[in-house]
Amino acid sequence: MSANVNEASSPGTTMGTSTDDIDLVVLDMGRLCMNELYSDVEFLVEEQRLPAHRNILAARSEYFRAMLYGDMAESKEREIRLEVPVETFKMIMRYIYTGTLPLSTLAVEGIIGVLELAHLYGLQNVEAAIKKHLQQNLAVSNICMILDEARRYSMDELTKECLNFMDRHPSDLLNQESFERLSKESLEKVLQRDTFVAPEVEIFKTLCKWRLFNPSVDIKTVISHIRLPLMTFKELVYVVRPTGLFEPDQILNAIDQKCSGNILPHRCTVLPGEEVIFHGRYKYVTKSHLEEGSVINCMTVTVSGEGKWKVFVNSSDIWILVNTFDSGPKGLTKEIHFKKRPVGKISIYRINTSSNTLPEVKIIPKYTV
Repeated sequence: MSANVNEASSPGTTMGTSTDDIDLVVLDMGRLCMNELYSDVEFLVEEQRLPAHRNILAARSEYFRAMLYGDMAESKEREIRLEVPVETFKMIMRYIYTGTLPLSTLAVEGIIGVLELAHLYGLQNVEAAIKKHLQQNLAVSNICMILDEARRYSMDELTKECLNFMDRHPSDLLNQESFERLSKESLEKVLQRDTFVAPEVEIFKTLCKWRLFNPSVDIKTVISHIRLPLMTFKELVYVVRPTGLFEPDQILNAIDQKCSGNILPHRCTVLPGEEVIFHGRYKYVTKSHLEEGSVINCMTVTVSGEGKWKVFVNSSDIWILVNTFDSGPKGLTKEIHFKKRPVGKISIYRINTSSNTLPEVKIIPKYTV
């Protein structure tokens, strides 16, 4: 991908210009880039001398216009020292002269370096091109770095894309070393999301690794996003307690919350719009085909034959009775509503019936607004 955009507009012309003419202009401008021919300023970057042309730089960048023609001391100097990476600066210079930037040939680290200079020099079109390129090339291996940079430069749309991507690949991300290099602020952004669905104990273990990599960072606000009640008793006692990151009362409160049967803090994804249908003949039915962490708040149950039925959902390893109903000889279709909760399994039992015929059962779990 190449950025082919101008930073400064110029008066229009009535003269038609062919693509070949444009290519020749780019070629000629490219020959002037870092060429001593007609140069009237020289940048000293990492001990390399890079000749340039004040009028071209000023026409293409307000930053250089202020530097070279404004009240800054550099406006009167032939040689200007810059404390920037030389290879990245050369890319910016080529862009200023030719309007092209070979993003597709750069690693993410290199693109981030270009982004930093583009932001410094006010090259907004370069920033936009980089944002688009990064959006199209998100991967588990680079998402943490991109998220940090997107937040650093207030790229809200790219930040949202990164967080949504991380929601889709939580387990893979927890195994990435780059996750331990996330900034504290970005890490909190990830952990506080209900839609970042992974075993809470694995999230906690990864957080402990992050702490080792960031020993000077105050971890109190970070661990506040760990949802202790989502862990098993064994995990709380043998994994969490020995770290000393939580007070004993906090662990006891989590255990008490687990035992209460109330809706626990959850990490979940809302059930997709398409209906998930369980269909078959059962004496009783237990199904666990819901997407992990799916949130539902109702279901349509159709049963054949006579009987008394109990419907349970499993939420955070706790079975909860959500409805009891009776059906006649012709069966029944029942719409069942309950408080929204993450559900992994649904069970329906037929009790108090003398019939030996296996009933037909159809379940449609749903989420309604």
